[in-house]
Formats: sequence, structure tokens, C-alpha cells
Amino acid sequence: MSEPEDTVEDLLGRMMAQEFYLVENKLAAEPSELGPVLKDHLLYMIELEKSGVLFLSGPLYDRDGTMTFEGVTILRAKSFEEAERIAARDPFVVSGLRTPKVHKWVVNEGRLNISVSLSNKSASFD
Repeated sequence: MSEPEDTVEDLLGRMMAQEFYLVENKLAAEPSELGPVLKDHLLYMIELEKSGVLFLSGPLYDRDGTMTFEGVTILRAKSFEEAERIAARDPFVVSGLRTPKVHKWVVNEGRLNISVSLSNKSASFD
């Protein structure tokens, strides 16, 4: 809890300041063109996940629940340039179907609760 005498510097100094790279994957083609490349894209994401580079990734949906065929990926990269190289190797990008926009993202606030049940391979996030 913040004390009244805390300065902005005090508050920021206690924050995590964990660096990630957020990739906005914008649609650059007709959605129907994604299908033939989807398996390669998924295999690439799984490879990144297994190597520990991929933190989170998934598609975006509109307010009404319609898939936009765009996505967001959060990477654990060592530099902006490395994140750009990783994003550029996504088969959707290589095929010209999506255009990535990379942002350095410094996470300061939030709470993450994860429950993993090993016996049935399930996980939940709060």
C-alpha cells in the first residue's frame, strides 16, 4: 500500500519493470488466405513456446465475438531487433498475410494467478 509521502520515483522503484516485446499482427490479405498457412504458423508458435521465447499469443476478436484474423504475440526477446527477427519468421508474415508491428512493453503493474492440474493437463488463469 502506498504511503502519503511516497513519491512517483518511490512507487516506480518498487514495480517489476519486466521487459517483453508485444507484436501486433495486422491482417494484410483476405482471411481465407490464412488457412493454407495456419499449420505452419501454429508449429512456429509451438516451437517458440517450447524454446521459452513465447510468453503469450493468440487471435483477436471483435466485441461481438467475431474473429478479426489478427493477433497479438508477447515475446521474451533480448532486444528489439531480435523480436523483429522472430516476428518476421512467422509463416503468416513470410507469406505476406500479416504485417507485424513490434513494441517494447515494460510491465509494471498487474497480478497473475495460475492454477495447473497435472493429472488432467489443465490450467486456469485468474
